[in-house]
Amino acid sequence: MLARSITFSLAYAGFTAAQSATLAFSVPPAAETLATYVTPANLALFGVEAVQLTDDVVSSMQQSAELAEYASLFEFEDSSNSSLSTRTRRARRSLRCKTMPGDLLYPGKLLWGVFDLLLGGALEKIVPIGSSCYKTSEYNNYDAAKCADLVENFDSEEIYYNDNGALMNPLWYGMTCPIPTTGNFANGTCTQGGYSEYAVKVSSVAQIQLAVNFARTLNLRLVVRNTGHDYNGRSVGKGALSIWTHGLKEIKYVKDYKSSTYNGPVFKVGAGVQGFELYEAADKYGVSAIAGICPTVGVTGGYSTGGGHSPLMQLFGVGSDQIIALEVVLASGRFVTVTPEINGDLYWAMLGGGGGTYGVITSAVVKVHRKVPVTQSSWTIMTSETVTAEKFWEAFRFFFDNMPAYNRAKTYSYFSLMKLAPGTYMWSMGPFFATDKTVEEYEALIKPFYEKCASLGIELNPKTTYHDSFYPAYKATFGTFNYHIGAATGIASNRLLTSDNWENVEIRNQTMAAIQHVVETAVMINMYHQRPVEQDNKDINSVNPAFRNEESQMVIINSVAEETAAGWQAAVEKITTQVMAPLREVSPTGGAYGNEADIAEPNWQQSFWGSNYPRLQQIKKKYDPDMLFYVHHGVGTEGWAIDDNGIIGAGVQSTDGPLCRV
Repeated sequence: MLARSITFSLAYAGFTAAQSATLAFSVPPAAETLATYVTPANLALFGVEAVQLTDDVVSSMQQSAELAEYASLFEFEDSSNSSLSTRTRRARRSLRCKTMPGDLLYPGKLLWGVFDLLLGGALEKIVPIGSSCYKTSEYNNYDAAKCADLVENFDSEEIYYNDNGALMNPLWYGMTCPIPTTGNFANGTCTQGGYSEYAVKVSSVAQIQLAVNFARTLNLRLVVRNTGHDYNGRSVGKGALSIWTHGLKEIKYVKDYKSSTYNGPVFKVGAGVQGFELYEAADKYGVSAIAGICPTVGVTGGYSTGGGHSPLMQLFGVGSDQIIALEVVLASGRFVTVTPEINGDLYWAMLGGGGGTYGVITSAVVKVHRKVPVTQSSWTIMTSETVTAEKFWEAFRFFFDNMPAYNRAKTYSYFSLMKLAPGTYMWSMGPFFATDKTVEEYEALIKPFYEKCASLGIELNPKTTYHDSFYPAYKATFGTFNYHIGAATGIASNRLLTSDNWENVEIRNQTMAAIQHVVETAVMINMYHQRPVEQDNKDINSVNPAFRNEESQMVIINSVAEETAAGWQAAVEKITTQVMAPLREVSPTGGAYGNEADIAEPNWQQSFWGSNYPRLQQIKKKYDPDMLFYVHHGVGTEGWAIDDNGIIGAGVQSTDGPLCRV
């Protein structure tokens, strides 16, 4: 950024002409563009990563007549020439709650304006996406035509990941400005609720550093967001400043990458890259890469930092296993490279320890793999006059018993189980994803199951297709799914079942009984057979040990009967204490996948991280002792909670409240 004289009116912040005039001054550069250099990750920085906040830049702010009084707000935590007194730092750390709008420390319009100047105009006021549907909202932006379009397309993923005022499950921001189910909500109420107040639309590392230092110094709540594709609403927060990395889309292919831990092809990917973009790039170069089954999920955020299951995990490992190096802005504001050798403790913690917890990722170096052929197959079994409930469950039990064999054959499947009515069930396989298998090899593997169904009088009529590479198989299956977003009518939970649940007939009987209980009491189970390939270095990262030893994952969805505080509370209580309880009891060595978790997951530290948790806590305290990076049920958050005054219901935490020490 060049020094410039600016006179402007911040309409988004409601500035008057007089207030705007106070911001007419010359500002020095708020960033320095470093000469392109090779990082400890053995690759050059992206251009956006070379634009950084440095000690020299902060020093120039301190010496500027116009900015000297603000410079301390943007200092690094470890700055040797800090103008912040020790007393000031202690006072900040003694505050019970993060600074909220209306608090003495919360920035006024002038300070937000100065911050925006230093960002180069990257600050945006967040407006809830549903606000155009409300005549009486504080945003004064009622638009019947726009509202009608939102109502019609409320389940379109694109409108959520391209708008910082949107969350894929509106329940967790407090349901204070939902997209209505009809266009007749004009006279309802719409408020900010749990949405953040401002977002930094990131296009450089310097902007992230400025935001981190600003938030830390003023004790603001800070959240990190790419797509907002999260079951627990961890990318929003009332009164918060949001760091929005969605624009960091660069992808670079390196055919002959070399480091001390890996030699081979890689991609260097920006933090905003989504699964479908990585898959497309891999297909272009005739290789395979790892991302999730949902195409719009970001690759380097909660996905890779939370484990990350994949249709190729049985061949190459989970998402966390793909990361060779990360570029990260820490809570101190410093920009660092993270590899097994450089900041190795942070490398271990960030790959498995969860998104939004240890720092802000700007890019990652990810492994690239060989081209993989796939045979995919789908079928549906339903109870009928000829297929009794007993036959239905006998067929499923045969498949369930053989899941370890399917995993040993390096295959993967995704399917749903539903109770349609008392005694009426449906099992929809879509797809069985047989990697590295011809049609003949797949059919030889599945033949005993086909024969079992035939003996029960069940006609499968499978649809089986061979693809010579991964991406066409993916597009024909997972790429076609509707991922049911945008509504608060369902509550999710999940469970990882390890090999122990197949150890003998007795435990398999108990596990099947627990699964049938879930089917009887919930709306749907989405289930996988999946097992990640074993890694040579079993302690390379902090992925949940249950993830390493799993044979199946189940995502359970339960409906919300009444969209009120009492209704949501009842739904969460039911799935946590009734639906899931037998499944948790029968799988003591199992766990839960934090990215698709029950908002009220009991004993979540053990469920998400098992024996890794104490070490994760220690590393969190080292790098973020003041809890700048808070996410719901994140590492080290036991002493913190959001006081939302029971907006949704007692014990069902939304983000619509101040974040405070307990």
